[in-house]
Amino acid sequence: MEVHHHPHVEKKSFKEYLLEGLMIFLAVSMGFIAENIRENITENHKAQELAESLYQEVKSDSIIIQQKIGLRVRKAQEMVYLRNCLRDSSLDHLGSTFGKAMMWSYQFVSSILFEAQDGILTQLRNSNSFKFYKSTELQNAIGNYTVSINRVRIRNEQEYNVVDNFLRKESIKHYDFTWQEKVTNDGEISILQLINSDQIMEYPFEFQNKNLLNRSESAGIVAQYLLVLRGTTQLQYQGYVNANHELLSALRKNYHLENE
Repeated sequence: MEVHHHPHVEKKSFKEYLLEGLMIFLAVSMGFIAENIRENITENHKAQELAESLYQEVKSDSIIIQQKIGLRVRKAQEMVYLRNCLRDSSLDHLGSTFGKAMMWSYQFVSSILFEAQDGILTQLRNSNSFKFYKSTELQNAIGNYTVSINRVRIRNEQEYNVVDNFLRKESIKHYDFTWQEKVTNDGEISILQLINSDQIMEYPFEFQNKNLLNRSESAGIVAQYLLVLRGTTQLQYQGYVNANHELLSALRKNYHLENE
């Protein structure tokens, strides 16, 4: 009977086992490191893209808010003129200067309200992309900016309620819409174009239902709206301007964006 002999297998030394284990460990570790590097590169690229988009959105609004504030300052000046006329001046033989002040006060409302764009912020929130921003400074700036937007929206609603509950009724009762139809050529010239123009056609302005006009009450309504208007501008709008500036600065600092 033929006898089969098992081949002799040389046993590995402890050092050889240790070396093989070390090689496997290093291979696995390098795989993890490579994957982490890849993820970091992807996250950093995504964060840079979102930062650039957010920067453009916020920067655009930084220009718009200043335009709105400029309009509000001008409106406040016209309202002061109207309030003083209602308190002390004769309301006979009024012309387009008075009519323009009435138009600023009673008709020019929605165009002076600032509404911030927040499309990128919403995208960041919905996609949980805030995790890409590691900087505490930037996270705080985004938080302050979000709060300022909410405050502006709440205040806008409060301001508009004053207009809707008081000025609209006063306008329907006493405003001279015939004068407005004449100076706007029956709507061919927009109110925005008209108030931005230094020249306005001269037509008599006459209060409607003048016998029902309570000058003290009308002046009080204008004065109350003026207080609300100025409060919104000085507090909520200026608060937004500060938060906007803070966020733009943080984005430029953390993502090397140009201050164009």
